[in-house]
Amino acid sequence: MLRLVCFLFVGFIFSAGAVAMTFVVQGNSVFATGPVVGEDYIKFVTVTEQPGVERVVLLNSPGGDLWTGMTIGRRIAEKGLSTVAAGYCASACSIIFLGGKERTFSDAFRPDQTYIGIHGPHDKDTKIVSPQQAGQIYAFYKLRMGDKFNSDVINKALYSMQDAGSLLRVFDPKRLPARVTYHCVSSQSLRKDCTEFKDQDALTLGIITSSDLTKIEVPEKLREIPKIFGRELNQGFLDLEDFYRELMISQCASENCRRLIVNFRTIGLVNAKENKALAVPVTGQGLGVLSDQASPEMAFFGAIYHCNHGLDRAARLCETQVVNDFDLRGFYSADKLNSIDALAKLAAPSEKFFANEEYGGGMTSAKGLRTQKLLDSTPQKIDGIQTFGTQALVLALKGVAPPVLIDVGQSGSTLPGAQSLLRGGLAFDDTNRELAYQARFHGLLKLLSPDASAPIIFFAKNREWWHGVNAAMRAKNLGYAQVGWYRGGLDSWQAAGLPVVPTIVRAVAN
Repeated sequence: MLRLVCFLFVGFIFSAGAVAMTFVVQGNSVFATGPVVGEDYIKFVTVTEQPGVERVVLLNSPGGDLWTGMTIGRRIAEKGLSTVAAGYCASACSIIFLGGKERTFSDAFRPDQTYIGIHGPHDKDTKIVSPQQAGQIYAFYKLRMGDKFNSDVINKALYSMQDAGSLLRVFDPKRLPARVTYHCVSSQSLRKDCTEFKDQDALTLGIITSSDLTKIEVPEKLREIPKIFGRELNQGFLDLEDFYRELMISQCASENCRRLIVNFRTIGLVNAKENKALAVPVTGQGLGVLSDQASPEMAFFGAIYHCNHGLDRAARLCETQVVNDFDLRGFYSADKLNSIDALAKLAAPSEKFFANEEYGGGMTSAKGLRTQKLLDSTPQKIDGIQTFGTQALVLALKGVAPPVLIDVGQSGSTLPGAQSLLRGGLAFDDTNRELAYQARFHGLLKLLSPDASAPIIFFAKNREWWHGVNAAMRAKNLGYAQVGWYRGGLDSWQAAGLPVVPTIVRAVAN
């Protein structure tokens, strides 16, 4: 079965959790959100048969099944319905969107999160690109875009693909007139290497029929609950004003710090710079704040980063206490207890390896830090660094001198006892950027693992994430004497049926 799937990388990777589109009828509109799967066509037919339905509003859909996208798109065209893109609408969702007689964007979501994403199909199981199937998409786009159809742009989107994450991004020209339409051949392409179409936007390409924004009210059922790593933000402060006053006393030694808290408090009250967060160091005074971010999670991590690092002072570990006026202080204490309990109950599996962690990578070697294509087959071993299988790692963690375990992946779950060094597996070609990053990495690593002679093990998501390789090699180069690498990572750990706990983030390297 062929799929059109868009891999969305907005700073960090998170699982959507949904398995099919959700449809809600409100007034004259059908609201649809989530991934597109085969069963969605029948559901779509049912909801659009209801009297009075005139338009389809697509809310944040990453796409999915090609056949379903095509059949829904054609049905929309046959019925003369209009379509509205609220948030991102990528891959198969873009085909559905193009079915609309009138096509517009909505301002229901931030402008930087509102775009149409187009690419060609690939096999859902192998992820192998299938250009021979792109002709039907090309023909549908040409029909729907009419005399504005640009074959050069669409050919680039459908056929210039190195992997399933290739994408042409076309933004809302009303709110982001300066945002350039661009195409990346891979999910791992650097932005500077992507092709720009500076003279083309959603209107000139015929993707939308009008640049006027359509006002919508998202149904209550479809309104997203703000979350951090999958955990709902639902704990408010008993007295927010008292919290900020006490924060000024405990964290501020200067008027500038106090002013920063006052300004942070008013964000959201007097302007629309949503998604803000405030972090404080684990020890000592100071803080880090960030606002106007794409998501609560981006604000959460950014506040920690700004608290971790500062000019003319050493790195420090930090904890986010506030996100959008929600209280996060209980997250850290609860997660620590969960980790301690899971580690105490940990038992070694009977098999050595899981999820094929011992295979692949035979033709690959790690001769230095990898700066690009970090999602790729990793070597089976690295010179001077011990590679751990799942069973061996459990035995080490249960031993008398357990290693320091460092997670450099990007998931909401991790191994019991692991400390997160978020974005800790990067490397850069630019010398100045690389040196600055290494200084941040080293400063945080010394806090997470102060004894350079003690064993330390790095891991990421799985055997195709070079982040763990980079971090282990970097630690070895920095003088850590007993560096290990858990090649299978989180995926192999979970395949073994071993317990996971929520990730605790106190250190962000980049």
